[in-house]
Amino acid sequence: MADISYQQARKLGLKEVKARLARQEDPYLPALEELLPRVSGLNETDLGTVRIDIEQVVGTRTASRREAFSASFYPLLEDNSEFAGKWSALAASHLKEGIRDPIVVVEYLNRFYVVEGHKRVSVLRWFGAATVRAHARRILPARSDEPEIVAYYEFLDFYKVTRANYIQLQKPGSYPALLTLLCGEDRTPWDEDRQRSFYAGVIRFRKAYRSSELSRTLTQDEALLRYLQVFGAAHLQQCGPTELKNDLTAIGPELKSVTRDDSPVLMTAAEEQPRGIISRLVHPPLHSLKAAFLHDKDPETSSWTYDHEQGRIAAQQILGDKVETVSVFNMLGKDFEAKIKELAEDGYDMVFTTTPKLLAPTLTAAGAYPNIKFLNCSLNVSHPILRCYYGRLYEAKFLTGVVAGAMSENGHIGYLCNYPIYSMPASINAFALGARMVNPRARIFLQWTTVPGTDIDERFAQCEVTAVSGQDAIPPESRAREKGLFLVNGGERDIIAFSYWNWGSFYTKIIQSVLDGSWAQLNSTSEAGQTINYWWGLASGAVDVSLRPELAPQTVRLVNHLRQDIIGGWFRPFDGPVYDQSGTLRIHEGEILTPEQIMRMDWLVDNVDGTIPSPEELTPSARELVEIQGLK
Repeated sequence: MADISYQQARKLGLKEVKARLARQEDPYLPALEELLPRVSGLNETDLGTVRIDIEQVVGTRTASRREAFSASFYPLLEDNSEFAGKWSALAASHLKEGIRDPIVVVEYLNRFYVVEGHKRVSVLRWFGAATVRAHARRILPARSDEPEIVAYYEFLDFYKVTRANYIQLQKPGSYPALLTLLCGEDRTPWDEDRQRSFYAGVIRFRKAYRSSELSRTLTQDEALLRYLQVFGAAHLQQCGPTELKNDLTAIGPELKSVTRDDSPVLMTAAEEQPRGIISRLVHPPLHSLKAAFLHDKDPETSSWTYDHEQGRIAAQQILGDKVETVSVFNMLGKDFEAKIKELAEDGYDMVFTTTPKLLAPTLTAAGAYPNIKFLNCSLNVSHPILRCYYGRLYEAKFLTGVVAGAMSENGHIGYLCNYPIYSMPASINAFALGARMVNPRARIFLQWTTVPGTDIDERFAQCEVTAVSGQDAIPPESRAREKGLFLVNGGERDIIAFSYWNWGSFYTKIIQSVLDGSWAQLNSTSEAGQTINYWWGLASGAVDVSLRPELAPQTVRLVNHLRQDIIGGWFRPFDGPVYDQSGTLRIHEGEILTPEQIMRMDWLVDNVDGTIPSPEELTPSARELVEIQGLK
């Protein structure tokens, strides 16, 4: 029996060698000493005896045994050789009592190379063993900025906590993301029970994934990371084969999106999709639908929630009996999963969650309820199973910057900002450029309201600020006069303009797109796994400006003219040349920035006095939001 196994294994080995040679690939075991000629001089760490996935044993440490095996550890030497006899004897022993002695390996970049025990690995692979016990030593590469090295040192931090050496991820940032999904902020090393429990869940997932039609989409561990981002670690531990199969079907678009550049497609205009006869037959219009709006706070304590609630009410009034809406407040303190289940049972077709703080549970819900359309108010989010939305407020901020530049006596203008998240630097820069357009001496003094320890009024007074761009959404208990653009005249603050979100316009158009079938048409015309983020501006009515009637007629005419030019696409706030604070030319003359470049802008123009704070400088509440939507 063992002799026959050797002959069969050798036949497969010779076949693999022939196929690899035809593809001009190395047919034999890779030798670490050839990959790293100075391997003996590198730093080594003893890992003790560990159990490793046999698929992670990829080669040999020295070249002397290289050509005795194919690249997949199939034996190659003649059937009547001493090598074949030892292999067959080892196979017979394995069938009788199992291979007990650990092999000896070195680990480099989370791949293992055999020092002793090549035939044991070959026999175990032939008989389909999943793991092998090994005495292991780790060879540490020199640190560098190469993505593979960065990812490996992130793996080492992951391994310290989980001891999970069987997870293979190549993209920098993947291991920290996985560790956060598994542990949150707790970095206490796992005990053996937790290690075994997670490993069992991984094995169940891998088996389900390999049997699915998605298995060629990306590696099994990349798929695992995406799965956990949607459903969470606790869900994995409770899942059986059938539920895992259903979960994978539900998040198929998520897994396909990873094989792309993983960037969302920004829908920057509220243009209606063309509706031909065939389209209307495939995606017929609906007579009515039910939409729920879930908020982290309530309108009494949050003007952000208040503005969204006013948007819901406006959409309800405009669409009438075509839509039935409901709002649920303070969802951060409620059972999100139970509420979504309740909404699903009540037949709700759409769910809007109005803050990035609800993104994670919204994503999980979208995986669990694929028939409901989920939207989250955030930006630059790459999850095809839900859509995200935000407004191009920088267009409106440019116009209020024009007003500020015209109205500030000395050109010293304050700017209050809350969170350093996507698109926020674009709003600051657009405002600064608008102010300088009409006042070359305009200087913008930037102050973050979520950075504690600074007296904002005192700083503005020291800088002789005569106009301030306040926040666009402030808590109702705060001073209302700090909302919008206001002039500072001693103790008086006179509002002269403000930019604002028009959520009623947005919600009406999005709900209408579902009613008329264009939502579904957009899905069918998009590539598989495509992520859609709405980022509408002045032209769609999602954002706008309001001017005080008492402003000088020339200023009003200029702002209205620029507003129409931006809407028509004849003028862009970020026309070059534009320099940053260090004097570097960021936007060349004639260059047109893409929406993605504007959204991800992480620098400030040269007439801004201030910086973009790091997460560590922010209040805990602000840090929570920045961890989700902060600039990367």
